[in-house]
This record gives sequence, C-alpha cells and structure tokens, in this order.
Amino acid sequence: MIAFDEYLGRINRGYKENISGNVHYLSVPALDELGFLKNGFTTRKGGISLPPYDSLNLSFKRTRSLEETLENIRIAAEAMGMEYEDLIIANFVHGKEIMVVGKEERGIGITRPQTLPECDGLITMERNCVPVSMHADCCQIIFADRNGKAIGTLHSGWKGTSLRTVTALIGKMESLGIRREDIIFGIGPCISGKYYEIKEDVASVFRGEFPFAVIEREDKIFLDLQGILLCQLDEENIPPENVTVADLCTYEREDLFYSYRRDGNDAGVMGSFICYR
Repeated sequence: MIAFDEYLGRINRGYKENISGNVHYLSVPALDELGFLKNGFTTRKGGISLPPYDSLNLSFKRTRSLEETLENIRIAAEAMGMEYEDLIIANFVHGKEIMVVGKEERGIGITRPQTLPECDGLITMERNCVPVSMHADCCQIIFADRNGKAIGTLHSGWKGTSLRTVTALIGKMESLGIRREDIIFGIGPCISGKYYEIKEDVASVFRGEFPFAVIEREDKIFLDLQGILLCQLDEENIPPENVTVADLCTYEREDLFYSYRRDGNDAGVMGSFICYR
C-alpha cells in the first residue's frame, strides 16, 4: 500500500458530462474507454417534474406521482441508450449487501414489484440487464471488471461506508473469479466534507480509524465520506489508476443535483445506471 497522500495524487478526477436531448448525465471516462459498456449518473436536468422536484426526479417517495417518477426513469434510460424493461433497482437499506442479478430480475422495482432482498449494490454478468442504484447525497460507485466479466453499481452512505461497502463489493467480485486489480471504480457526486455536517455519534464511528475525515470547524463537525471510501480502496490495494472521482458536491451544485441535506423533503433523487453494450 502506497502512502495515502500519494494515492490521492494518482487517482483520476472528473466525470464526463453528456447531453442527450434535454437530459444531462455524467459518465466515468475510464469505463467509457473500455468500449463494451454504457454507464451514467443522472443530474436533475431533463425530466418532467415540476418545482420543487424539477426536473429529472427519480424518487419514489418524494414525488408528485409514481407515474411521473417512472416516466423520468424511462426518459433517463432512453437518453443513455438503455432499455427501460432491462432496469433492476437495488433495494437499498444503508447496508453492505451486494446481490448478483440476471435476466430473471429484469424489471424489478420498475415494471415489477420490488422483491429483491435488502441490498445496496447490484452486480450483473449478463447482457440485457441494467443495475440501478438511487442517490441524493450518499456516494454512488459505478464499477466494472476491465475484462468484461461483471459490472455494477453501489450506494454507500455513512452507515454503509462504516460497514465497508467497498470491501464487500471487492469480495463479491473476487468470488466471481475477478481479480481486484482488474476492477475499475467511479465514485460519483456526493455531499462533500465542506457541507456534510454530522453529530458526535456519527463522528465517533470514524474518528479512530479515519481521523483525517472528521473535520471540526466553528464548533461543528463535518465528514469527508468520499475520502473514507478512497482510503478503504487504498487499504484494499486497488491501484489508484483504477479509481475516478467526480469531485462534484451535491449540496453545493444546486444547478445540477438534488440534495436532501440542502432541500429536505423538496429534494429529488438521482440514479446510477450501467449495462453492457
């Protein structure tokens, strides 16, 4: 394991912004360059939702109607060149369970009821399957084996991160015969340490092992969630060249992203999507 400061200096920074019709979405350049998959993280631009959820709101809870949310998901999938009927939505609970899905799960959470076991990450090894995870301020991770054996997406809030979601993900990928050094990771927009205010109960979870990520300022405590995930990837011996961070804050960029911490119940939701071409 190299020194963490050096690790941070060698990771890739910046997602690619894509525009398809009215839809603005981001993709991981290193995954785009593999040439055999499509990936995207939606912004708030390009949907049909009215204020305060304007406009590409993918939330099933904070929405004017289920039909509006489903139409936004259809719009997003079409903009990224993915089939609506192939989507599979993770049944996230702020845990660390990762589930392998295939054609039998197509449509779950969209055209079929949500019947997946509780899971914050989805992996597929099959064509015509689109793993999807939903996000507001929590970290999203889109990942793929560089040799094409498996792809997926992962939701990681502070609870999941404390449970080491990335360690669970790497272990699941290795159980499928994939070497950890072949996994490409994209960590997308999330709330930054500048704005992610927490209380001592959460700070105490991380202070001992990740003291650099617990930031005390003006009698308040903040958490660098992305920094913790990067440190965990370093500890798992994931090469820094395999990692890309968007370096975009959901709280700060109101023009692009929803943020529950910023907007409360007026906040919509973004989504991470990935599939084989």
